[in-house]
Amino acid sequence: MSSFPHTLKMEVVEGGWKLLEPFPYKSGILGCIVIVPVGYVTDLASVPRLMRWLVPVANAKNREAAVVHDWLCSEEVQKKLGISQRKADEVFREALRAADVGFIGRWCMWLPVRGFQSIKGIFK
Repeated sequence: MSSFPHTLKMEVVEGGWKLLEPFPYKSGILGCIVIVPVGYVTDLASVPRLMRWLVPVANAKNREAAVVHDWLCSEEVQKKLGISQRKADEVFREALRAADVGFIGRWCMWLPVRGFQSIKGIFK
């Protein structure tokens, strides 16, 4: 069962939000605990301004999942964990559920992420 065992503690910094403490996430999909390190800076969600009415960037419910997803999107982290971008995106959807984001909200946040990665892959 996926879960966030600790509270997310961050502060606003230039360019985003910085973690003040390590942030663990227990993933059922990965079968391990992912720990986002203290000092990691995230933008919470790379959502174009035009779409922010649909996908809230700093919503208290989705920010935990966004931090974990941003961390998992790093090529270095993906190599270390042996996961693909697609798997990182699956964990994002799983984490949204663990954060109590409803079914429609999860899909409204996950689909653009997956779509962007698919388009990005075409142009690599």
